Amino acid sequence: MTNRILVTGATGNIGTELVKALRARNAEFAVMTSKAGSAPAGVTEVPGNFLDRTSLAQAFAGIDTLFLLFPMVPDMPIMAANAVAAAKAAGVKHIVRSSGAGADANSAAAIAKVHGEIDALVAASGIPFTLLLPTSFMQNTINYYGSSIRDGALYAPRGNGAMAVIDVRDIAEVAAIVLTNPEAHAGRSYTLSGPENLTDAQMVSLIAREIGREIKYIDIPEQTALEAMKKMGGAPQVIEWLMSLNYVIKQGWAAGVSPMVRLITGREPRRFEDFVRENVAAWK
Repeated sequence: MTNRILVTGATGNIGTELVKALRARNAEFAVMTSKAGSAPAGVTEVPGNFLDRTSLAQAFAGIDTLFLLFPMVPDMPIMAANAVAAAKAAGVKHIVRSSGAGADANSAAAIAKVHGEIDALVAASGIPFTLLLPTSFMQNTINYYGSSIRDGALYAPRGNGAMAVIDVRDIAEVAAIVLTNPEAHAGRSYTLSGPENLTDAQMVSLIAREIGREIKYIDIPEQTALEAMKKMGGAPQVIEWLMSLNYVIKQGWAAGVSPMVRLITGREPRRFEDFVRENVAAWK
């Protein structure tokens, strides 16, 4: 029985590692890209744009299992509606959707609400589905806060809120397992986390210990963070989502360790301390 897999978001944090994980399993897969030539070397590339339903219909044609990961941009809900409609029209047999921990269409937190609304759209499609709900990424300490940490401090309005940060490689491994055997995971929602709850202060302390110099966590006021995002040119909708995530973390609502990485992969999720040791050069 064939299982032709299409991966969207293949050049992002999760997607890059997912391509590696699928290759390791010798899976039959292609990646969708809106920019020709941007697919990883040796991987089949399919043109497609989430804002163009015609291109999606062509990209999804003949696909059995679809991995949906949308960029955090103001048009994310429109992209999701287009993708689900195209998947139904193309006869896709299973959708694996990368969402976010705590997703809830009825949540007062903007980030949880939008993810929950998209999840509900997928669930209502009539297509068998699996939802992956990961916590915040360990890689954010490099990709988003790396420059600040190299300068000696991490600034965020999150107080002492803890979160069970996860390595995107663990998310990708779970996704690869589900994509290559989707029937076994139909109708399931998996919250994915790391093995321990850590505050920003604890994370920068671990980084400081490994690089051998002081790094501070500065708990800044929410208004300061908001103004900084505006100065950086962030879209108002995206800023609202990110600020709501900061608030969720500050309230302690992002804490909580899930066993799902271990139950699905058969091993414990990666620890932040080990992630730091692997990536010391990123903060020097």
